[in-house]
Amino acid sequence: MDAQLLKGKKILVVDDVKINYILIKGLLRDEGVDVLWAEDGFQAVNRYKTEHPDLILMDYHMPGKNGYETAEEIKREHKSTPIICQTTDSVAPVLADKKKVFDDILIKPINKNNLLKKIYENIA
Repeated sequence: MDAQLLKGKKILVVDDVKINYILIKGLLRDEGVDVLWAEDGFQAVNRYKTEHPDLILMDYHMPGKNGYETAEEIKREHKSTPIICQTTDSVAPVLADKKKVFDDILIKPINKNNLLKKIYENIA
């Protein structure tokens, strides 16, 4: 993995649990990435429109508008932006048929190696 590939990239973390955002930001602190946060689907769509992130890490379960609905709205206008769904093992099989909206799936709990692998696979 080329460490320079991520320098200056913007990654939007969409998760209603702030500690998950803090964890991901900490895992990416040495990669030169600008990590942004939205705590629900509505904020995510607005943040996407103003910040234009290079990649989105989208929690599946959120109040109001879930990750699938949010990803679907963003993809309608911005098909090329990679969206990685963050979820638990129990939901992963359900997402198999929703792969058309999500570019990849990251199983929680998140560790640095898996996170970086998914980001590198999808951001290039």
